[in-house]
Amino acid sequence: MAETGEITQTSGIYKCTKCGNEITLPAGHRVPPCSKCNNTSFRLVRATR
Repeated sequence: MAETGEITQTSGIYKCTKCGNEITLPAGHRVPPCSKCNNTSFRLVRATR
């Protein structure tokens, strides 16, 4: 689980736990709030390189 403000450990596609919106984040970047519903919790759907 990744929360808004945390630094991602894994590059990949993250899905909002509330609305299902998917975002792509590289490792080492801060997790933003969901752009669609402002939720602060995401789960990693698929790791990328």
